Amino acid sequence: MQSTHRLVNFLFFLMALLLALLPIAAAFAQKPVKTEIIPLFDKVPAPPTVPNCTLKLPAGFADLERQVAQLSQTIASSRTAEQSKEEADMKAVSQRVTEAGVENMSEAQKLAYMQQAANIPGSNAQAVQLAQQMQDPAFTAKFSQMSDVEKAQYLQKQMAAPGSTQQRMVNNPAFQAAQADFMQQMQNPGFRAAWEKKSEAEQDAYMQQLMRKHGLDETQLKAVAGPAKTTAPLAPLVATAAMEANAKLAGIIAAEANSPDAFLRLQQQLQASLEAVSKEAAARPRVEAREGDCQGQQRNYDQYRSYQKQRLDLMAKYMPQLAAAWQARKKELIARSTPFQTELAKIHYGDDIKRPQEKAFVSSLAGGQQLMLQEITQLAGYSQAIYELNSKYCELTADYNKPFKCELATCFPPSARVNLPDGRQVHISRIRPGDEVLGYDAAMGRLRPVRVQRVDIHSDHDYALVQLTIGTPAVYADLGTAAALATPAIKLLMTPNHPIITADRQALRADQLQPSDEVLRLNENEVETTHLADRQPAGTAWEVYNLRTETGNYFVSGVLVGSK
Repeated sequence: MQSTHRLVNFLFFLMALLLALLPIAAAFAQKPVKTEIIPLFDKVPAPPTVPNCTLKLPAGFADLERQVAQLSQTIASSRTAEQSKEEADMKAVSQRVTEAGVENMSEAQKLAYMQQAANIPGSNAQAVQLAQQMQDPAFTAKFSQMSDVEKAQYLQKQMAAPGSTQQRMVNNPAFQAAQADFMQQMQNPGFRAAWEKKSEAEQDAYMQQLMRKHGLDETQLKAVAGPAKTTAPLAPLVATAAMEANAKLAGIIAAEANSPDAFLRLQQQLQASLEAVSKEAAARPRVEAREGDCQGQQRNYDQYRSYQKQRLDLMAKYMPQLAAAWQARKKELIARSTPFQTELAKIHYGDDIKRPQEKAFVSSLAGGQQLMLQEITQLAGYSQAIYELNSKYCELTADYNKPFKCELATCFPPSARVNLPDGRQVHISRIRPGDEVLGYDAAMGRLRPVRVQRVDIHSDHDYALVQLTIGTPAVYADLGTAAALATPAIKLLMTPNHPIITADRQALRADQLQPSDEVLRLNENEVETTHLADRQPAGTAWEVYNLRTETGNYFVSGVLVGSK
């Protein structure tokens, strides 16, 4: 009765298959590689269990990444003889479909054309004839006026080969009546939903009842269908165990998509804790400490170190937990991948598959190997994440261990002369925020007006000054050029820590500038290089000034200096 049931269902639901479009691209295919993938899990470098600043990222990560990529590419590009033929056939069909302009056909024309061109179920001499009819506008107009039952009956008759079981079935009046009754019921959404929930046995029982209602009993069905063919029982499918193991592995991986594993949960906890520390630090009141305010700077330094210590403690706490979670994850991945690897090896990586019914399994088995490679990549990614955490810990440790150093004021006495864009010079004590002074665009190598954003004034105590003499002949042997004419010397008074901008964009303290360093100075509307000639202590000043500009620099007596 099962075969009769399937035949009836095929005929009853033929009309439901309104469109069967082939993919434009070749069908996806791949073939397993004859390689044990499980050993690759052991090639993933193990992560550190505690912070260790002597560690570097192992080269094994890059080597493993290359090996996994090569295996994945080999799997994806390998084909069985059947797969290669199917791909070639699909490409040929795709080309014919494109050339025939199927995209401009009606739905009915597409169905008929695809049956004819692609050799899908129903493709025979009758399908060819139906395809020709469907491309006739007059016929398609008439066909569209038929009821669903009439369409189904017509298609069944046209598609059934002469003398076939299908033809005897569709020509039987009792069957036609049962079919019409069934299709009428299928118009009811409630009936359709209930039908789809029935088991095959329940559907089969219902069909028997419906056909008896219309006078078609089991004996008549067998008579219509003709004598059953006796076939020898098929041997068990050789790939069943491997396919089941593959399905189980894929199911576990799919279930994890919305449920982070223990390692990821720990990572999320660490990230949340670090973010909480950052928010707490941002919420703390912080008073800006000016240059020279050593007490204020010390307070901010201690507060910053406290924040860094909290972050370091969290990293040191979570790193052993993450390493343990990684080890557990490795065991878990190996345990769930091993059954598939074992079953795949038993069938010699698909070479034992000979029956046509199992040929389609080859791609799925190759997909299982791809899943295992993804598991290895995940494990490597988890280990790398711990190495990155270790690296970040070491960076923070180096920052945390930096000793406190008070940032003293970097300034000029009130009489220092600042260059303006119009060529004038004014005392720095007369400059106000919003004024424009002459600055330098180092990236473009040109002078430009820059706006003063802030003026720093310090008068807390007497500030030590140094006098620089700038502008001398190029008498340094390593310059490799002939001696240049002497340039007029410029004398600058400033605090010893004020930065001087050099030609190579360094900002060197006034007390650390060397005669070999190239200093930038104005020469009319251009900038030229010159050198330090002399440096001498120059007493103190009770009040000093500094400008903060858009470019971070400005000119004092024609020499380019930094804002800080």
